[in-house]
Amino acid sequence: MAVNGKVGLNDANRASIPLPVLRGPTPILGPRGCFMFASTVQYRDSERPARDDTFHNERDEYVMWGFSAHRAKFGSADLDRLGGEELKAAVLGLMQDWQPSAKRLVQAADASTVSAFAVKTSVPIPPWQTRNVTLLGDALHNMTPFRGIGANTALRDAAALRSALVMVDRGERDLVAALAEYERDMIDYGFGAVRTSLADMERFHADRPLSRALTKAAFRAADWIPPLKTALLGGR
Repeated sequence: MAVNGKVGLNDANRASIPLPVLRGPTPILGPRGCFMFASTVQYRDSERPARDDTFHNERDEYVMWGFSAHRAKFGSADLDRLGGEELKAAVLGLMQDWQPSAKRLVQAADASTVSAFAVKTSVPIPPWQTRNVTLLGDALHNMTPFRGIGANTALRDAAALRSALVMVDRGERDLVAALAEYERDMIDYGFGAVRTSLADMERFHADRPLSRALTKAAFRAADWIPPLKTALLGGR
């Protein structure tokens, strides 16, 4: 299960936000199989809108965070039925021994932005008989958010499908044949992304101390060794 929320970002609270979060997307491997991700949406000084501590302006600056753990970690709470403040309390109950700065992100979140969802992943399937209707993105290869590549994979689908349709429009390919080739390629790389995303989810939520220690060591080494970081991110 994952719980996410937003914290309005302004000059008054900027100093209380963990510096790595202000610098870019930040994964946090907590104890006992808990995981947190945080990132900021912010603009150059000249582009910042006037702040009124709401989220009605499309250029509002904020910190977004997501906290996830196996459903059993949350006890008997039915997260799907809880309101924002109750969800914050459920998350904070699993963060009692976390750094105060990480807990403040949850505490400061606007309750109206806090929601929960069950993390799901699709199951790979073989190619089907191609017709003149096809699929792309989450319609086929829905994946967990823990690799951060779901949207990029859908955009790759869109670019590949466009190329196939352009060839059809130019009379260079038959429609069904072009779609069949698109589908075969998309199934291959799409479900490859699904598998790596699922593997990251399992790695980030492992309970075993050795597994978590190795994952932390890999991330820390990647911060200092660019080629290792490229390999860890799979070329992203």
